[in-house]
Amino acid sequence: MSVALLRDLLGLKVLVVHPPDEEGAFLVDHLRRIGCMVTTLWPVPAELPANAEVVLLTIAVEYRAGIERLLKSMGPVPPTIIAIVGYEDPGTLQIVLESGAFAVLEKPLKPFGLLTNLAIARSLWLERQRLLKEARKLRRKMVGEQTLARAKAILMASKSLSENEAHQFIRRQAMARRVPMEEIAAAIVKTEDLLTLPRKAD
Repeated sequence: MSVALLRDLLGLKVLVVHPPDEEGAFLVDHLRRIGCMVTTLWPVPAELPANAEVVLLTIAVEYRAGIERLLKSMGPVPPTIIAIVGYEDPGTLQIVLESGAFAVLEKPLKPFGLLTNLAIARSLWLERQRLLKEARKLRRKMVGEQTLARAKAILMASKSLSENEAHQFIRRQAMARRVPMEEIAAAIVKTEDLLTLPRKAD
């Protein structure tokens, strides 16, 4: 476990969704000793506090409705979720899978393994965010290249330009307006689309 990863846990905003019992108190105390900033909520809230980075979520079949409502409120980038379970029955396992949990803590809760699970779950979450960001960047690049290719084809057909001449035309327009080439290409494609819209019958 890297020193940098452990250092990142200091000050981490952790929400514990657990009944206010002895195990819940133990969990909060241990997380604070690790250096996390801990808040607690119970019963399962309808939505998360805006600043929650990690959620330790008690999962049981009897809490399914509340958990589903909570998960739906999390938006496109949910925080790191760690499931707390007391049973390994199929119903509980299904909710764990639906929650997208990065780690699972089993009851009765013990000090050993909590730090490891927290660090690994956070590391996996950060890696997923990096991969998603990279995938979005690649998708935007691919769409941009497709738009640029279409814009060049439009210019080649409408102005009798070669592919290189069409590319240079778009490049000059982008430099003159200080915008990306993809933006000029998108404008050319949009203009072409507007000009070729079918006319409504009179």
